[in-house]
Amino acid sequence: TPITSLRLRAEMLDDAEAREKMIQTLADMQDMVEATLAFAREEAAAEPTRPTDLAALINAVADDLNDLGHTVDCAADAPLVYPCRPLAMRRAVTNLALNAATYGKSARLRLSEKNGTPEIVIEDDGPGIPPDQIERIFEPFVRLETSRSQDTGGIGLGMSIARDIVRRHGGDIRLENREEGGLRVTITLPAASG
Repeated sequence: TPITSLRLRAEMLDDAEAREKMIQTLADMQDMVEATLAFAREEAAAEPTRPTDLAALINAVADDLNDLGHTVDCAADAPLVYPCRPLAMRRAVTNLALNAATYGKSARLRLSEKNGTPEIVIEDDGPGIPPDQIERIFEPFVRLETSRSQDTGGIGLGMSIARDIVRRHGGDIRLENREEGGLRVTITLPAASG
């Protein structure tokens, strides 16, 4: 690829500082290209909808993130079978829970159902998001640097992908700063028909 070609040329530079900066820039470009392709693939995905236990899905996300060294608690004990695209829904929940665990020190996942409408809540104890930036965080490639560190990685597509997935299921995502500090992300899905 052109990026690989440029990287090979950069590695031949004599100036060590310039070489490292160029290699890092190319690595960032590679990450952006891969994330953009993943975003496009998600849009084109044709995963079939099938009955899925949302409690098991959310617990699996929490277990996976805990295995990776994050602190994630989960309150989703009772089975809640819901028709969805399970791989896509798992990706959305993972993106949101990983953000909470990474930027908010830990994450708490909770699943409930109100009048047949499933609700997934993800909370953290981090810095929250400035109120005027809440909608902006859903734009592709947006990272809020006041509360986000470049050292934590990511290029700003996780929230866009999560909202796209949830909206394709007929639901939505709401973000709000918690009075006691941190952020609350609420996924609301439509009641299952039939």
